[in-house]
Amino acid sequence: TILNDPNHRLREAYLRCSLAIRILLRTTLDPFVYSTVFSSVRCPVSMDAGTLINVFSQTFSVDPAPRKQAEEYLKQAALQSGYTTSVLTLVAQADVPEQVRLAAAVNIKNQVKFHWVASEEDGSVSGPDFVIPDAEKATVKQNIVGVMLAAPPLVQAQVSETLALISASDFPTSWTTLLPELVARLNSAGQDYGVINGVLSTANIIFKRYRNAFRSDALYTELNYVFTELVTPMKELLKRTSGAIALNPPPEVAKQLLICIRLICRVFYSLHSHDLPEPFEDTLAEWMAEFHNYLNYENDALKETDMEKESVVDMVKTAICENINLYIEKFEEEFESYLGTFVQDVWSLLMKVGLTANTDRLAATAIRFLTTVCKSVHSKLFGEEATLKNIVESIVIPNLQIREEDEELFDMNHVEYIRRDIEGSDSDTRRRMACELVKGLTAKFPEFITTAVSGHVSSLLAVYATDPVNNWKAKDCAIYLVVALTVRGATTAKGATTVNSFVNVGEFFAAHIQPEVMTPAGQGSAFLKADALKFITTFRSQIPKDMFVAMLPNVVGLLAHESSVVHSYAAHCIERMLMVKDAGQPRFVSADLAPVLTQLLTNLFGAFTLGDSAENEYLMKCLMRVVSFMGPEIKVFATQCQTQIVNMLVEVAKNPRNPAYNHYLFETVAGLVKHSCQNDPNQCTQFEGLLFPPFQHILEMDVTEFAPYVFQILSQLLEIRPLPLPAAYMALFPPLLSPVLWERSGNVPALVRLLQAYLQKAHSAIIQGNHLPAILGVFQKLAASKNHDHEGFYVLNTLVEFLDPAALAPFMAGIWGLLFTRLQGSKTPKFVRSLTVFIGLFASKHGVNALEESIAKVQPGLFMQLLQGVVLGALTTVHGDMEKKICAVGFGKVLCTHPALLANGPVWGKTLEALVVMLERPEPEGGDDLDAEVDEAPGYTAAYAQLHHSSKVESDPIVEVKDPKQFLCSQLAQVSAQQPLSPVIKTLPQEVQQALMGYCQLAGVAIQ
Repeated sequence: TILNDPNHRLREAYLRCSLAIRILLRTTLDPFVYSTVFSSVRCPVSMDAGTLINVFSQTFSVDPAPRKQAEEYLKQAALQSGYTTSVLTLVAQADVPEQVRLAAAVNIKNQVKFHWVASEEDGSVSGPDFVIPDAEKATVKQNIVGVMLAAPPLVQAQVSETLALISASDFPTSWTTLLPELVARLNSAGQDYGVINGVLSTANIIFKRYRNAFRSDALYTELNYVFTELVTPMKELLKRTSGAIALNPPPEVAKQLLICIRLICRVFYSLHSHDLPEPFEDTLAEWMAEFHNYLNYENDALKETDMEKESVVDMVKTAICENINLYIEKFEEEFESYLGTFVQDVWSLLMKVGLTANTDRLAATAIRFLTTVCKSVHSKLFGEEATLKNIVESIVIPNLQIREEDEELFDMNHVEYIRRDIEGSDSDTRRRMACELVKGLTAKFPEFITTAVSGHVSSLLAVYATDPVNNWKAKDCAIYLVVALTVRGATTAKGATTVNSFVNVGEFFAAHIQPEVMTPAGQGSAFLKADALKFITTFRSQIPKDMFVAMLPNVVGLLAHESSVVHSYAAHCIERMLMVKDAGQPRFVSADLAPVLTQLLTNLFGAFTLGDSAENEYLMKCLMRVVSFMGPEIKVFATQCQTQIVNMLVEVAKNPRNPAYNHYLFETVAGLVKHSCQNDPNQCTQFEGLLFPPFQHILEMDVTEFAPYVFQILSQLLEIRPLPLPAAYMALFPPLLSPVLWERSGNVPALVRLLQAYLQKAHSAIIQGNHLPAILGVFQKLAASKNHDHEGFYVLNTLVEFLDPAALAPFMAGIWGLLFTRLQGSKTPKFVRSLTVFIGLFASKHGVNALEESIAKVQPGLFMQLLQGVVLGALTTVHGDMEKKICAVGFGKVLCTHPALLANGPVWGKTLEALVVMLERPEPEGGDDLDAEVDEAPGYTAAYAQLHHSSKVESDPIVEVKDPKQFLCSQLAQVSAQQPLSPVIKTLPQEVQQALMGYCQLAGVAIQ
């Protein structure tokens, strides 16, 4: 009634109160009561235009209170039917402030992202997902193209992305009108290139997904549909636009026309991502003629005066270079007749392209095309010595030279400089592509290119020698040339793996690289020191151990260099070197690092205070690696390290910005806890004193990015520390059951592990505090989720393992009922496998009689049905040594003590066969190489980011059984003394019988 009242202020007051009450209930209701109630009852909110405009305006407020209230309002409104169309209508209104329209456009994009398609789960942790109703979807799809084309550019870009998100799930099957509407808009737009470019921008975003799509019949069917509808109109548009450009229109008109040409080229690229489409193949000469014309097109009126801004002409040429590069890579035969023309075009282009920053993309893309041609069977195009010499002198050397822009980047933005320069970057820069061209030429013409490039290296080094202070750029270029000439194969993990046999790496290193590192940090060029460190890192597998150990104090000294690039490269060099292995064994041992460890840690922590390196991920990764590398020997420095890291943690929690840095930070904390406390659990108290205050702050301030890390380290401490638990742990326990924490999928694995640790260490206190119903509420929510059901079983298994059976018995009928309901309604292989392991654990811990009796409370005789209908098929899929052991012991007991099963020979035999097959099945390959696992930080995603130094140590719930195979045959031997089993065993497959004989020989028993 209030919502329909004409009094706007009354409606607003009601809405504010309802939201405040809901927030209050979220924090005060018994755990999971809130989520149970509000999963089906949602607070209605007003969605009239005036209210929405006001709410979106409040999202810009600098005052966090109204901003948070507005965000909560939109969050609740998003769960109502009609919200999406209401916001889309708001976006379409020209009289609404553009800032509000933009916020609404971003909001509707997120609405589509999260609520257009039902979650793959039947039930999420926080309750059922809201999905936009089909009727509302139809309205959105009917209007969104028109809204997008009429919107201002910034708003149009957001709506276009929303359209692409919808098309990813609905196009073309459930949105058959989209492509015809886009084509109709193209054909009816006339000379309105605002509309034309809007349509092409949308098509570009939609079709980009084809570039990385997996090949399938469905994909090719969809592509053929697109080809049929789009290729002819797009070709006609290309011709029409090219004709308009040929008339030399005014610059602003020409710019819009060329934007159209570029978008056509980008769509062209996406549609060729898999095969050469027949409609394009039939008209290939026309397309190539247009590409040739635009590679040679010039228009001085469209040149940019801003040397940082790429001109539209260069953008078109870049797009064409990408297209012809795609053709030489994928459609070499069809492209062969045009190749000579385009090589000449690109060559001429590179002769004219300047060295300014706004031509970087064009230069890099053009060089990449020549590199691709060079690596192909058409390398003979470059076979003449004069041509090769010209390439080196006119293309390679100029594009390797350091520029003022690079110097500014080095000094002012070390993050971007390193991203472009360091190994493993996927950034196509001039320097990187020039190096790739050298590598390609060296592979085809090794002797000549080595000789030619070596001559340039010598000349550059001679120039440097005449004036080292002012001519350092010559040596910088020489080092890049040597790296490009020498590296024939490389990986991120190992650096250079194969090298050019015509180049003496050791000689160059000793003469020109080592001196740069050995000179004090304050002397010499910072650029050359960075180059030297990068050279060492690249050739770390080739540099002898004793040579690096001798340089190590100097490399450690460079951690104190004032240049952020230099101390980052020094940290990167040390971190990578500690990972080097020879014949599978680490090259370096802790004794190699021990003499410089104090200075290394001092310089590492000091480097965080230099320049803008407060959140330098290379420094933190190096610190993490040092802690991991030293192992228990780091314990001497643990308190010193942890104190400084806690201060850094408090600071970064105020505004988490760098996911990699933050991950390595928590990984370092976990490493210090592991190596200090695992062998001396009494150290936990000291770490808890340091870590609890910042952890409490993180949880109180709801720093969502850090919560999973905090839960993991708390679990680690709780698992290691001796009893009794401090009161602080038990004070923390009730809030852990808060529904808000479990709503975030990324929290769930860490919270489950923490809950398990509590059940292991404080099960008595949990029972006394009457927390078991709430814990079972957690299990109920997890079990309903296809993504998290296995974690629900982790909780259930821990309850069975550590709780008194009498405490759990009153709840077992309800637990079985939940499991069987899920089994009947939406079972998955993972759920069935987890259920099978749980049944095996229950039988192992509480006995077969207790198992059958608890299941019988749901339905008498259900156990045998479950065994035959579910367990027998799932046993052979169980993997993991501990899971196999649990099933072997549990179902071994079932085999030997269940009267009805013993009386049913065929089912008994199938159960035994399934157990043996499970035990004999080899485990999937893959180890737990910690160093490999923490090589790259995962960044912030909705997924769980595991700390590998905090990995859970697997416990054995049936430690009294040493060998499951021997246990199984021993049990069978005892039963066979009373009831012969060999007649049934002889009916089993031969390989099963042989495996059983092997078990008996190990156990020294015989089955009668």
